Amino acid sequence: MNLAICCDFDGTITLTDTGKELLNSLTDKDWQAIDQLVINGEIGTRAALIEQWGMIEYTTMDEIFSIVDNIKIDPTFIDFYSWIEKNNIYFIILSDGFKTYIKRILGKNNIDSSDLEIKSNDMELINNRISLKFFTESCEHDCANCKYSHVLKIQENFDKIIYIGDGLSDILPAEKLADHIFARTNEDLALKLKTDSRLIEFSNFTEIQRYLEDLLDN
Repeated sequence: MNLAICCDFDGTITLTDTGKELLNSLTDKDWQAIDQLVINGEIGTRAALIEQWGMIEYTTMDEIFSIVDNIKIDPTFIDFYSWIEKNNIYFIILSDGFKTYIKRILGKNNIDSSDLEIKSNDMELINNRISLKFFTESCEHDCANCKYSHVLKIQENFDKIIYIGDGLSDILPAEKLADHIFARTNEDLALKLKTDSRLIEFSNFTEIQRYLEDLLDN
């Protein structure tokens, strides 16, 4: 069986959402209210990110990295990723976050990201303000990084799509395109798709690995 694993980063590979941790630390403005607009379907993630990150009036890369370096990944992901590599299973990270911190967090956990496919947004500092660099130029869903379009292309070359995620940006690609959906327990993806027969809630990557081992054996 030819599997493709599409995996979110923040709150999925990491135990907390890096973007939310940065916003909590770098601004005292009500960025959470913008998330509610996304949940209500009033705006997309692109508009939300522009609004939220625009609330940070001044920062430095040293300050950003001091926060990022305290982010923990799920410790079971390390063995899971080793298993993926050993079995030559296609794996891609799809993130609405920023490559600058994704690669740093992976590196801090001794995961070589040089050959790891990552499709995400990115950021840079201009006059000590964060400037966003979106992966997707335009999208009918107003996505910053259209995970749906990435998975749609991947689907052309694989028998099964395994989607692993937790949040709002994972709902559309998982619901519309995945054959098997792994969602962090009690997070937005799991709550939204709780009646979907493809949904499996998970607490760690060991659970996912066991399921996939059985799937491949059968």
